[in-house]
Amino acid sequence: MRKNKQVKRVIVIGAGVAGLSAAWRLCEEGYSVTVLEREPEVGGLSKTISYRGFLFDYSAHRFNSDNPAIVSRFKRILGKKLIRRKKKALIYHWGKYVTYPPLALEIVRTMPLWLVVRAGIEFLGVTLKSLFVAPKGKSFSDWTRSRFGKTLSVHLNEKYAEKLWKLPAHKLSGDWASTRVGGFKLRDFLLGLFSKLGYKRAYSQSHPDSDWFYYSIDGIGHFPKGLVKEIKKFGADVKVSHNVIGLEPISKGYKVSYLHNAKIQTISADIVISTMPLDLLLASMKPAAPLPVKKAASSLGYLAVIMVNVLIDKKSINDASWIYYPEPDLIFNYIMEFRNWSKKMAKPGKTSLCVNITCRVGDETWRMKDKDLITRVISDLEKVNILQARDVYDGFVVRLPYAYPVYDIAYKGKLAKVRNYLESLPNFYVSGRTGNFQYINSDRAMENGIALAEKIISSVYKQSHRSGY
Repeated sequence: MRKNKQVKRVIVIGAGVAGLSAAWRLCEEGYSVTVLEREPEVGGLSKTISYRGFLFDYSAHRFNSDNPAIVSRFKRILGKKLIRRKKKALIYHWGKYVTYPPLALEIVRTMPLWLVVRAGIEFLGVTLKSLFVAPKGKSFSDWTRSRFGKTLSVHLNEKYAEKLWKLPAHKLSGDWASTRVGGFKLRDFLLGLFSKLGYKRAYSQSHPDSDWFYYSIDGIGHFPKGLVKEIKKFGADVKVSHNVIGLEPISKGYKVSYLHNAKIQTISADIVISTMPLDLLLASMKPAAPLPVKKAASSLGYLAVIMVNVLIDKKSINDASWIYYPEPDLIFNYIMEFRNWSKKMAKPGKTSLCVNITCRVGDETWRMKDKDLITRVISDLEKVNILQARDVYDGFVVRLPYAYPVYDIAYKGKLAKVRNYLESLPNFYVSGRTGNFQYINSDRAMENGIALAEKIISSVYKQSHRSGY
């Protein structure tokens, strides 16, 4: 721990994984930290809900960082609650369930022969072309088609991306494809026609998902709660049901206004870290940000997520970690059977499904009543041979208005305008999925928060030595 003569006060807005991780690292260096969380419970998107003896996460939150320091901290927080699981992802492709990413042989078996021939010719063509011309990547369709050919791109990537993001593939940024879609070499593709060898060679380096992941035996929500316990050991204060509504610079630092128990209160600090959505952040600032900056922030889109959780009177559905559904006529994008992640997530002898649906706040799907959503989900699950309606004996719905930052084709310019303004504010920082407008998993959110804390520690240390503290 660096001992600075002047203790710096830090306010962290948002008690998700990124905010709590930053708070933890700052506490280790002796900073005075207060975390303000709008919701009545910590965790952000990494929450676990208890319902009638079942546990449900807010969708899929696995932990598979390749950063040893981050993994070490994750293990330290979970302790005996830590479990390791083998990943098994499937995709419903041409009416059949196949491995995801699919083996070359599975692609050949499930697609019509004429499509297989066309896809093979296109794939060979783009592979040979890439030897002389670097693949393009401005839009999602540019990125995938220049690497797989049009047919494979449309059927393996674009259909699902368009369904998930509610945008045509040519209006999605190639940035999302580069981080979420694996690529493979021609030799490995051909090997994959006959064995898993090609599959492993193709995806071990280029695909973002590993074969294993870490998890908590009681659901991912145990992790942020563990972070809170850790930072409270340092005397940090974590306040839930504190909705930040104002942020104003003062002579030394910032004054933050928040709503709690129907009363507006204020707190001041030298440094502020925000993980709240950028449009809400800009709306809370005084004096107001320049109009072009506010417009840029409001035009950065976030997808909403609706989770339909159903209780099932069966011991098991299958052994998959999650299953993707690219077909546009099905309301959901993917499903998870949390019993396969941890036996404690379901009652003995029964199982459950968490069904993920994306939409935009206020659209037709968002406006559907809970009972209608549950009915539609059960009907679609029957269509894909997952269950029968009589198997489901209860269900409930959770809605998250700010779930996924949308990487549309123009997001970089808009985000740069917002970031440039925020970076001009002294001792003010943003972090996390919503705060930094990054499509990242829990492990990356933790890494993001700790890296930001290290940056602050280094900056304050240099400032204190320059000023003679």
